[in-house]
Parts: sequence; C-alpha cells; structure tokens
Amino acid sequence: MSHRKAVITLLFLFLFAFGTSAMRAQNPDPTKTKLNHAKLQRPSKYSSVPAQGDFQDTQIELAPDQDRRHLRENRYKGASAEIKDPADTDPTGPPEDYNYTFIDFAGKVDPLPAPQSAAVVIGTVLGGKAYVSKDRTFVYSDYQIKIDQILKQDSSANLTVGGVVVAMRQGGTIRFPSGHIRHFINNGHGFPAVGAQYLFFLLKPDAVPEYEMTIGATYELRSGRVYPLDDISNEFDGVSEPDFLNKVQTGGWQTD
Repeated sequence: MSHRKAVITLLFLFLFAFGTSAMRAQNPDPTKTKLNHAKLQRPSKYSSVPAQGDFQDTQIELAPDQDRRHLRENRYKGASAEIKDPADTDPTGPPEDYNYTFIDFAGKVDPLPAPQSAAVVIGTVLGGKAYVSKDRTFVYSDYQIKIDQILKQDSSANLTVGGVVVAMRQGGTIRFPSGHIRHFINNGHGFPAVGAQYLFFLLKPDAVPEYEMTIGATYELRSGRVYPLDDISNEFDGVSEPDFLNKVQTGGWQTD
C-alpha cells in the first residue's frame, strides 16, 4: 500500500531532569510537563510505552539470530539519515527527546487483513527490545509472543499453541552511550504491553524468517472487549470480544 511520510523530530526539556530557574519560568507546572511526556511515549490511545534498547548493543547473539536480523534489516537499509548520538553534536542539549513520524496513508487500511497475512494468532506478549540497524538508519522493536490460539496457520511454518514467535514493530526507545535517550515514534501506531493478550495479523515479508505486526490490525483482548493498538482501526474500539472474533473467523478464509 502506498503512503506519504513526513518526519518531525520534537525536542522537549523536562523539569525532572533540569531544575534551573529559567526553565521553571518557562514551565511553571512540572506535573503538566510529566503528563505531556507520558502522553508522548504512548503514540496511540491504547499504546504502552516503547520497548527499550541500547545504541551499541553488547549482547552476543548466536549466528542464526544474527543471520535473521541481517535479513530483516536489509529490507529497511537506508530508511532514514544516519542515526547518531545527539550528545556528539550538542553536548549541552536535553537528555531526552523524540523522533516523531507522521504517516499519511493513501487509501483505506484493511482492519482485518487475513488473506494478506501469513498467520493470525491470539498471543500474550512476553517481552520486547528495541534495536538500531547495523547501518544505523532504522529503529525497530522485536516482541516475543507466546501463542495462545491459532486462527490462521502459517503454511511455511509449524506454529503451535504454547510456542513463541517474534514479531517486529517499527520504532522504540534507544539509549545512547552518552546517556541520551531518544524515543522513535510513529504517530498513531501503538506499542504492545508486556503481559497483555492481543490478536495479531502477522506479515512475513519474502526472505525474512520472522513476522511483522500489520499496521492497523493488532487488537488487545481485555475483559471481554477489544481495543485497537493503532488509532487507524478505531472502528472496533470497545466492541465485544466474542462478536469481534466471530467477525474475524467468518471473514471468508479458513481457520485452523
């Protein structure tokens, strides 16, 4: 699906990090400032905070993990300008800021894209971690998802209930060597909460062994209701979970 995209980086100074009288004069209400900060970290109505990771990740990965990450990152090679530690160019700048991306879709996003999905599962998020690609132009987060129910089996895999899959979402929070923190956010696209259960429509791009969460097609299942992770699919906000699942399973495709 084609879309137009504009990127705006927003810089904010936080009173809990700086306490000069000049800043207090600019922001007389520190409670309000903290609330704005919390809101910015949750880019959609039902988003959790972004997964976090380090700009220079020292974790040693096994060769198969390195290979699959290399394949995924190649898809997004050169996605933006090179990401650098903000403190390298502005040592006196704020300790925390945001890179906000606004995506303008040309056309309607399908909220139930089962035919285009490699798999459709209900799963519980076990954890997540943010990464910067090797060419330092793309930030993404990998989430580990325990499968609770399979609604559409991946014909190229053998998904099992109780098994764990990895699904990617663009964006995340990165901590740089200087200690600077930058949140890479797509406006309106949420981050799943660890411990919460979702219905995922999962994409598997060619030559990539892992999944991506489809934009506009991830839904939290909580207390018998449905809550869309992305604001673009708000038509299902608060609907009954049984009614929603019935609609998903009778959408003209086979369930397993």
